[in-house]
Amino acid sequence: MTKSKDKAGILKLTILSISLMLSAASAISVTLPMVKNQFPDIAPATVESLVTIPSFTMLIFILLSSFIVKGIGKKKTVMLGLTLAFVGGVIPVFATNFSVIYISRFILGAGTGIYNSLAVSLIGDYFDGETQQKMLGYQTAFATLGSSFATFLAGILVNVAWQYSYLIYFLTLPIVILVALFLPADKKEVSNQDAATNKQKQSVNFLIIFSCIMMFVFFILIMNIFTKTSTLVVELNYTNQGFLGTAFTISSLVGAIGGFVYGHVRSVLKQFTPVVALILIGVVYFLIPSVDSMLMLTVILSGGMLVVSIFIPYMYDILLPGAPENSTNLAISLAMVSCNLGAFSSPF
Repeated sequence: MTKSKDKAGILKLTILSISLMLSAASAISVTLPMVKNQFPDIAPATVESLVTIPSFTMLIFILLSSFIVKGIGKKKTVMLGLTLAFVGGVIPVFATNFSVIYISRFILGAGTGIYNSLAVSLIGDYFDGETQQKMLGYQTAFATLGSSFATFLAGILVNVAWQYSYLIYFLTLPIVILVALFLPADKKEVSNQDAATNKQKQSVNFLIIFSCIMMFVFFILIMNIFTKTSTLVVELNYTNQGFLGTAFTISSLVGAIGGFVYGHVRSVLKQFTPVVALILIGVVYFLIPSVDSMLMLTVILSGGMLVVSIFIPYMYDILLPGAPENSTNLAISLAMVSCNLGAFSSPF
Protein backbone atom coordinates (compact mmCIF):
# COMPACT_ATOMS: atom_id res chain seq x y z
CA MET A 1 0.00 0.00 0.00
CA THR A 2 2.85 2.35 0.92
CA LYS A 3 4.69 1.57 -2.33
CA SER A 4 1.52 2.27 -4.29
CA LYS A 5 1.13 5.64 -2.57
CA ASP A 6 4.78 6.45 -3.20
CA LYS A 7 4.41 5.64 -6.90
CA ALA A 8 1.28 7.78 -7.13
CA GLY A 9 3.07 10.63 -5.39
CA ILE A 10 6.08 10.42 -7.72
CA LEU A 11 3.76 10.32 -10.76
CA LYS A 12 1.94 13.44 -9.54
CA LEU A 13 5.23 15.26 -8.96
CA THR A 14 6.53 14.20 -12.38
CA ILE A 15 3.45 15.42 -14.24
CA LEU A 16 3.34 18.68 -12.28
CA SER A 17 7.06 19.31 -12.86
CA ILE A 18 6.35 19.49 -16.61
CA SER A 19 4.63 22.85 -15.96
CA LEU A 20 7.52 24.46 -14.09
CA MET A 21 9.25 25.95 -17.14
CA LEU A 22 6.16 26.52 -19.30
CA SER A 23 6.14 30.28 -18.72
CA ALA A 24 9.88 30.87 -18.37
CA ALA A 25 10.41 32.44 -21.81
CA SER A 26 9.94 35.96 -20.45
CA ALA A 27 12.19 35.41 -17.43
CA ILE A 28 15.20 36.81 -19.30
CA SER A 29 13.56 40.19 -20.00
CA VAL A 30 15.87 41.63 -17.35
CA THR A 31 18.82 41.13 -19.74
CA LEU A 32 17.47 43.35 -22.54
CA PRO A 33 19.30 46.59 -21.61
CA MET A 34 22.65 44.74 -21.53
CA VAL A 35 21.96 42.91 -24.79
CA LYS A 36 21.20 46.27 -26.44
CA ASN A 37 24.54 47.60 -25.20
CA GLN A 38 26.44 44.57 -26.49
CA PHE A 39 24.76 44.67 -29.91
CA PRO A 40 24.34 48.41 -30.65
CA ASP A 41 23.87 47.73 -34.37
CA ILE A 42 20.75 45.66 -33.73
CA ALA A 43 17.45 47.57 -33.65
CA PRO A 44 16.11 47.89 -30.05
CA ALA A 45 12.75 46.43 -31.12
CA THR A 46 14.53 43.35 -32.47
CA VAL A 47 16.37 42.87 -29.19
CA GLU A 48 13.13 43.26 -27.25
CA SER A 49 11.52 40.61 -29.42
CA LEU A 50 13.83 38.03 -27.81
CA VAL A 51 11.17 37.91 -25.10
CA THR A 52 8.19 37.54 -27.43
CA ILE A 53 9.59 35.36 -30.25
CA PRO A 54 9.06 32.09 -28.31
CA SER A 55 5.33 32.85 -28.19
CA PHE A 56 5.17 32.79 -31.98
CA THR A 57 6.67 29.32 -32.45
CA MET A 58 4.87 28.15 -29.32
CA LEU A 59 1.50 28.84 -30.94
CA ILE A 60 2.47 26.89 -34.06
CA PHE A 61 3.79 23.86 -32.21
CA ILE A 62 0.92 23.75 -29.72
CA LEU A 63 -1.27 22.98 -32.75
CA LEU A 64 1.26 20.52 -34.20
CA SER A 65 1.74 18.68 -30.90
CA SER A 66 -1.37 16.52 -31.34
CA PHE A 67 0.08 15.13 -34.59
CA ILE A 68 3.46 14.55 -32.94
CA VAL A 69 1.73 12.70 -30.10
CA LYS A 70 -0.07 10.51 -32.63
CA GLY A 71 3.27 9.61 -34.18
CA ILE A 72 5.52 8.98 -31.18
CA GLY A 73 3.28 8.92 -28.09
CA LYS A 74 2.88 11.34 -25.20
CA LYS A 75 5.95 10.45 -23.14
CA LYS A 76 8.33 10.79 -26.08
CA THR A 77 6.62 14.02 -27.14
CA VAL A 78 7.14 15.53 -23.67
CA MET A 79 10.80 14.50 -23.70
CA LEU A 80 11.28 15.88 -27.21
CA GLY A 81 9.69 19.20 -26.26
CA LEU A 82 11.65 19.52 -23.02
CA THR A 83 14.92 18.67 -24.79
CA LEU A 84 14.35 21.28 -27.51
CA ALA A 85 13.37 23.86 -24.89
CA PHE A 86 16.55 23.08 -22.95
CA VAL A 87 18.79 23.35 -26.02
CA GLY A 88 17.12 26.54 -27.24
CA GLY A 89 17.18 28.01 -23.76
CA VAL A 90 20.88 27.53 -22.97
CA ILE A 91 22.43 28.34 -26.39
CA PRO A 92 22.74 32.10 -25.53
CA VAL A 93 24.98 31.19 -22.58
CA PHE A 94 27.65 30.13 -25.06
CA ALA A 95 26.77 32.13 -28.19
CA THR A 96 28.33 35.46 -29.14
CA ASN A 97 26.47 35.93 -32.43
CA PHE A 98 23.10 37.69 -32.17
CA SER A 99 21.58 35.68 -35.03
CA VAL A 100 22.36 32.44 -33.21
CA ILE A 101 20.77 33.81 -30.03
CA TYR A 102 17.74 34.91 -32.04
CA ILE A 103 17.26 31.48 -33.62
CA SER A 104 17.67 29.81 -30.23
CA ARG A 105 14.57 31.66 -28.98
CA PHE A 106 12.56 30.16 -31.85
CA ILE A 107 13.79 26.72 -30.76
CA LEU A 108 12.81 27.41 -27.16
CA GLY A 109 9.27 28.35 -28.22
CA ALA A 110 8.96 25.29 -30.47
CA GLY A 111 10.03 22.95 -27.68
CA THR A 112 7.70 24.57 -25.16
CA GLY A 113 4.81 24.43 -27.62
CA ILE A 114 5.35 20.72 -28.28
CA TYR A 115 4.77 19.70 -24.65
CA ASN A 116 2.58 22.64 -23.54
CA SER A 117 -0.83 20.99 -23.87
CA LEU A 118 0.43 17.69 -22.42
CA ALA A 119 1.07 19.40 -19.09
CA VAL A 120 -2.72 19.44 -18.75
CA SER A 121 -3.89 16.45 -20.80
CA LEU A 122 -1.65 14.03 -18.88
CA ILE A 123 -3.56 14.97 -15.75
CA GLY A 124 -6.74 13.84 -17.50
CA ASP A 125 -5.06 10.58 -18.52
CA TYR A 126 -4.02 9.50 -15.03
CA PHE A 127 -6.46 11.18 -12.64
CA ASP A 128 -10.16 11.83 -12.38
CA GLY A 129 -12.76 13.23 -10.01
CA GLU A 130 -11.58 15.28 -7.05
CA THR A 131 -7.95 14.28 -7.57
CA GLN A 132 -8.08 15.62 -11.12
CA GLN A 133 -9.55 18.91 -9.89
CA LYS A 134 -6.79 19.33 -7.33
CA MET A 135 -4.09 18.44 -9.86
CA LEU A 136 -5.38 21.04 -12.33
CA GLY A 137 -5.14 23.65 -9.60
CA TYR A 138 -1.65 22.47 -8.70
CA GLN A 139 -0.67 22.64 -12.39
CA THR A 140 -1.52 26.34 -12.50
CA ALA A 141 0.36 26.87 -9.24
CA PHE A 142 3.48 25.04 -10.47
CA ALA A 143 3.54 27.07 -13.70
CA THR A 144 3.29 30.30 -11.71
CA LEU A 145 5.91 29.28 -9.14
CA GLY A 146 8.30 28.12 -11.87
CA SER A 147 7.96 31.39 -13.76
CA SER A 148 8.44 33.45 -10.59
CA PHE A 149 11.51 31.48 -9.51
CA ALA A 150 13.07 31.61 -12.99
CA THR A 151 12.55 35.38 -13.15
CA PHE A 152 14.03 35.82 -9.66
CA LEU A 153 17.05 33.65 -10.48
CA ALA A 154 17.65 35.42 -13.80
CA GLY A 155 17.61 38.73 -11.93
CA ILE A 156 20.42 37.50 -9.70
CA LEU A 157 22.53 35.95 -12.46
CA VAL A 158 22.33 39.04 -14.66
CA ASN A 159 24.51 40.83 -12.11
CA VAL A 160 27.36 38.49 -13.06
CA ALA A 161 26.83 38.66 -16.84
CA TRP A 162 23.72 38.87 -18.95
CA GLN A 163 24.53 35.54 -20.64
CA TYR A 164 24.41 33.82 -17.24
CA SER A 165 20.71 34.62 -16.90
CA TYR A 166 20.08 31.99 -19.57
CA LEU A 167 21.48 29.38 -17.17
CA ILE A 168 17.96 29.23 -15.72
CA TYR A 169 17.01 26.90 -18.58
CA PHE A 170 19.28 24.24 -17.10
CA LEU A 171 16.38 23.77 -14.67
CA THR A 172 14.73 21.89 -17.53
CA LEU A 173 17.20 19.00 -17.21
CA PRO A 174 15.89 17.57 -13.89
CA ILE A 175 12.39 17.61 -15.42
CA VAL A 176 13.63 15.57 -18.41
CA ILE A 177 15.15 13.05 -16.00
CA LEU A 178 11.95 12.81 -13.95
CA VAL A 179 9.86 12.21 -17.06
CA ALA A 180 12.30 9.62 -18.41
CA LEU A 181 12.34 7.67 -15.14
CA PHE A 182 8.84 8.00 -13.74
CA LEU A 183 6.30 8.85 -16.44
CA PRO A 184 4.86 5.52 -17.63
CA ALA A 185 4.96 4.59 -21.27
CA ASP A 186 1.74 5.59 -23.02
CA LYS A 187 -1.07 3.37 -21.89
CA LYS A 188 -2.68 3.67 -25.31
CA GLU A 189 0.39 2.97 -27.45
CA VAL A 190 -0.52 -0.69 -27.97
CA SER A 191 -4.14 0.01 -28.77
CA ASN A 192 -3.09 2.74 -31.17
CA GLN A 193 -1.64 0.04 -33.37
CA ASP A 194 -5.12 -1.26 -33.90
CA ALA A 195 -6.39 -0.25 -37.34
CA ALA A 196 -9.79 0.82 -36.09
CA THR A 197 -8.26 3.14 -33.52
CA ASN A 198 -5.94 4.65 -36.08
CA LYS A 199 -8.95 5.63 -38.17
CA GLN A 200 -10.38 7.74 -35.35
CA LYS A 201 -10.20 11.42 -36.13
CA GLN A 202 -9.94 14.20 -33.61
CA SER A 203 -12.88 16.58 -33.55
CA VAL A 204 -14.31 19.54 -31.67
CA ASN A 205 -17.72 20.06 -30.10
CA PHE A 206 -19.67 23.05 -28.81
CA LEU A 207 -18.05 22.83 -25.37
CA ILE A 208 -14.56 23.20 -26.88
CA ILE A 209 -15.60 26.15 -29.05
CA PHE A 210 -17.36 27.88 -26.14
CA SER A 211 -14.43 27.28 -23.76
CA CYS A 212 -11.94 28.65 -26.30
CA ILE A 213 -14.02 31.81 -26.76
CA MET A 214 -14.28 32.24 -22.99
CA MET A 215 -10.52 31.83 -22.50
CA PHE A 216 -9.75 34.18 -25.40
CA VAL A 217 -11.91 36.94 -23.87
CA PHE A 218 -10.67 36.22 -20.35
CA PHE A 219 -7.02 36.64 -21.34
CA ILE A 220 -7.77 39.89 -23.13
CA LEU A 221 -9.14 41.17 -19.82
CA ILE A 222 -6.32 39.76 -17.68
CA MET A 223 -3.43 40.94 -19.86
CA ASN A 224 -4.90 44.45 -19.98
CA ILE A 225 -4.50 44.59 -16.22
CA PHE A 226 -0.78 43.93 -16.65
CA THR A 227 -0.18 46.09 -19.73
CA LYS A 228 -2.23 49.13 -18.70
CA THR A 229 -1.58 49.30 -14.96
CA SER A 230 1.96 50.65 -15.43
CA THR A 231 0.58 53.49 -17.56
CA LEU A 232 -2.07 54.20 -14.95
CA VAL A 233 0.52 54.34 -12.17
CA VAL A 234 2.50 56.97 -14.10
CA GLU A 235 -0.54 59.02 -15.12
CA LEU A 236 -1.87 59.13 -11.55
CA ASN A 237 1.63 59.89 -10.27
CA TYR A 238 1.75 57.17 -7.60
CA THR A 239 4.49 57.37 -5.04
CA ASN A 240 7.05 54.55 -5.11
CA GLN A 241 6.24 53.64 -8.72
CA GLY A 242 9.29 51.37 -8.89
CA PHE A 243 7.47 48.94 -6.60
CA LEU A 244 5.15 47.91 -9.43
CA GLY A 245 7.41 45.07 -10.58
CA THR A 246 7.48 43.71 -7.04
CA ALA A 247 3.70 44.09 -6.86
CA PHE A 248 3.31 41.90 -9.94
CA THR A 249 5.68 39.31 -8.45
CA ILE A 250 3.76 39.23 -5.17
CA SER A 251 0.45 38.91 -7.00
CA SER A 252 1.83 35.99 -9.04
CA LEU A 253 2.89 34.18 -5.88
CA VAL A 254 -0.54 34.77 -4.35
CA GLY A 255 -2.03 33.36 -7.53
CA ALA A 256 0.06 30.21 -7.05
CA ILE A 257 -1.50 29.77 -3.62
CA GLY A 258 -4.90 30.04 -5.29
CA GLY A 259 -3.94 27.16 -7.57
CA PHE A 260 -3.21 24.94 -4.59
CA VAL A 261 -6.66 25.57 -3.09
CA TYR A 262 -8.59 25.38 -6.37
CA GLY A 263 -9.98 21.92 -5.60
CA HIS A 264 -11.59 23.20 -2.39
CA VAL A 265 -12.99 26.27 -4.14
CA ARG A 266 -14.49 24.14 -6.90
CA SER A 267 -16.12 21.80 -4.38
CA VAL A 268 -17.84 24.79 -2.75
CA LEU A 269 -18.80 26.88 -5.80
CA LYS A 270 -19.34 23.95 -8.19
CA GLN A 271 -20.71 25.12 -11.58
CA PHE A 272 -20.81 28.72 -10.36
CA THR A 273 -16.99 28.84 -10.16
CA PRO A 274 -16.48 30.69 -13.51
CA VAL A 275 -19.39 33.04 -12.79
CA VAL A 276 -17.89 34.10 -9.47
CA ALA A 277 -14.45 34.40 -11.10
CA LEU A 278 -15.73 36.72 -13.84
CA ILE A 279 -17.64 38.86 -11.35
CA LEU A 280 -14.48 39.23 -9.25
CA ILE A 281 -12.45 40.25 -12.33
CA GLY A 282 -15.10 42.91 -12.98
CA VAL A 283 -14.63 44.14 -9.41
CA VAL A 284 -10.84 44.25 -9.91
CA TYR A 285 -11.33 46.35 -13.07
CA PHE A 286 -13.43 48.89 -11.19
CA LEU A 287 -11.12 49.04 -8.17
CA ILE A 288 -7.74 49.50 -9.90
CA PRO A 289 -8.39 53.07 -11.14
CA SER A 290 -9.80 54.12 -7.76
CA VAL A 291 -6.86 53.18 -5.51
CA ASP A 292 -4.28 55.77 -4.53
CA SER A 293 -1.39 53.73 -3.11
CA MET A 294 0.93 50.95 -4.25
CA LEU A 295 -0.06 48.90 -1.21
CA MET A 296 -3.73 48.83 -2.17
CA LEU A 297 -2.82 48.24 -5.80
CA THR A 298 -0.73 45.20 -4.78
CA VAL A 299 -3.66 43.81 -2.80
CA ILE A 300 -6.05 44.25 -5.75
CA LEU A 301 -3.59 42.75 -8.26
CA SER A 302 -3.15 39.78 -5.93
CA GLY A 303 -6.92 39.35 -5.89
CA GLY A 304 -6.92 39.37 -9.67
CA MET A 305 -4.28 36.63 -9.85
CA LEU A 306 -6.29 34.56 -7.37
CA VAL A 307 -9.20 34.74 -9.79
CA VAL A 308 -6.96 33.61 -12.67
CA SER A 309 -5.81 30.59 -10.66
CA ILE A 310 -9.45 29.60 -10.15
CA PHE A 311 -10.87 30.30 -13.63
CA ILE A 312 -8.19 28.62 -15.79
CA PRO A 313 -8.15 25.24 -13.96
CA TYR A 314 -11.96 25.21 -14.09
CA MET A 315 -11.96 25.59 -17.88
CA TYR A 316 -9.52 22.69 -18.26
CA ASP A 317 -11.55 20.78 -15.67
CA ILE A 318 -14.60 20.81 -17.94
CA LEU A 319 -12.62 20.32 -21.15
CA LEU A 320 -10.93 17.07 -20.10
CA PRO A 321 -14.12 15.02 -19.64
CA GLY A 322 -16.17 17.05 -22.13
CA ALA A 323 -13.96 16.73 -25.23
CA PRO A 324 -14.94 14.13 -27.87
CA GLU A 325 -13.28 10.74 -27.62
CA ASN A 326 -9.64 10.73 -28.72
CA SER A 327 -9.65 14.57 -28.90
CA THR A 328 -8.52 15.64 -25.43
CA ASN A 329 -5.08 16.79 -26.58
CA LEU A 330 -6.59 18.78 -29.46
CA ALA A 331 -9.08 20.43 -27.08
CA ILE A 332 -6.32 21.47 -24.66
CA SER A 333 -4.15 22.68 -27.56
CA LEU A 334 -6.94 24.87 -28.93
CA ALA A 335 -7.63 26.25 -25.46
CA MET A 336 -3.97 27.18 -24.99
CA VAL A 337 -3.84 28.80 -28.41
CA SER A 338 -6.93 30.83 -27.44
CA CYS A 339 -5.18 31.98 -24.25
CA ASN A 340 -2.10 33.09 -26.19
CA LEU A 341 -4.16 34.82 -28.88
CA GLY A 342 -6.15 36.64 -26.20
CA ALA A 343 -2.95 37.79 -24.52
CA PHE A 344 -1.51 38.90 -27.89
CA SER A 345 -4.71 40.77 -28.83
CA SER A 346 -5.18 42.59 -25.52
CA PRO A 347 -3.21 45.76 -26.37
CA PHE A 348 -5.37 46.33 -29.44
